[in-house]
Amino acid sequence: MIANHVRTAARAALAAAVVGTASFGFLSSMGVANAGGDYGPDTCQEGYVWREANAADHVCVTPANRDQAKADNAAAGSRRAGGGAYGPDTCVNGFVWREAYTGDVVCVTTAVRQQAKDDNAAAAARKASLNIWLTTYTSGNKCTGDVCTVVSDAGSEFKINGDHFNNGTITLIVNRDNGTRLATYTVTAAQHNGYPGASFGYETNMWDPTSGFHAACKGGNDAYIQAYDPNSQRWSDKLYFKHDCNA
Repeated sequence: MIANHVRTAARAALAAAVVGTASFGFLSSMGVANAGGDYGPDTCQEGYVWREANAADHVCVTPANRDQAKADNAAAGSRRAGGGAYGPDTCVNGFVWREAYTGDVVCVTTAVRQQAKDDNAAAAARKASLNIWLTTYTSGNKCTGDVCTVVSDAGSEFKINGDHFNNGTITLIVNRDNGTRLATYTVTAAQHNGYPGASFGYETNMWDPTSGFHAACKGGNDAYIQAYDPNSQRWSDKLYFKHDCNA
C-alpha cells in the first residue's frame, strides 16, 4: 500500500497534467452555441436527411427515400379510387396506405409502405443525439520512462463514452460549474457493434474522487463534460459529475 500523502501527491500531479491538456487553440474561446448545421434534437447523422412525408416528418432516411416520399405525395391523387371500402381515401388496386405517420393515407406500393415502417423503426438510431456517459477503469501503475509509481490502490479513473455521433474526430471538454476549463480531449468516433451511430470510449487520466482512499467523499457534482461533433455542428448535453472531493 502507498501512504496517503504519496497517493495524494500522485493525483495532484496527474490533475495538473490534465489541466495542461486544455489548450487546444480554438476551443479555448469556443462558446456552446447552435451553428448552421445544427437542427436541434432531430439533426440526422451524416448520410441521412428528413423524410418530409409531411411538414412535421423528421424521420431520418436516405436521400433516395426522401425523393420517394416526395414522388409518392405528388402522385397521391392519381392513386385514389374515388370511393370504396375506405371512402375517398380508398387506393386503386395494387396500392396501400403508406402509414409513415399517424393519418398518412397516401397510396403507395407495399414495398414503399414496408420501407416507411423500417425507417420509422430505425429513426432514433439515425439521429445525431450525441449521447455521452461515464464509466470507470483501473489503470494500474503510472510510469514515466523507467520510473513507475504504484497507484493501483488509489481508485479508478473516468472513461467518457458516447454513441449517436457522426464518424470522425470528436472533441471532449471538461469544465467546472463556473466554466473554468479543466481538460480537453479528442477521440475518434467509429462504428461499433451494439452502439447506434458512431461511438467511442476514451480513458481519461481524471480520477473518480469517490473511489479508492476517497471512498468517503462528500458533496455534489461540481463539473461537467460535453462533446462536440463538428459534422453536425452540435454539442451534447452537459454530463454533470463529481471532479473534486470536498469534505
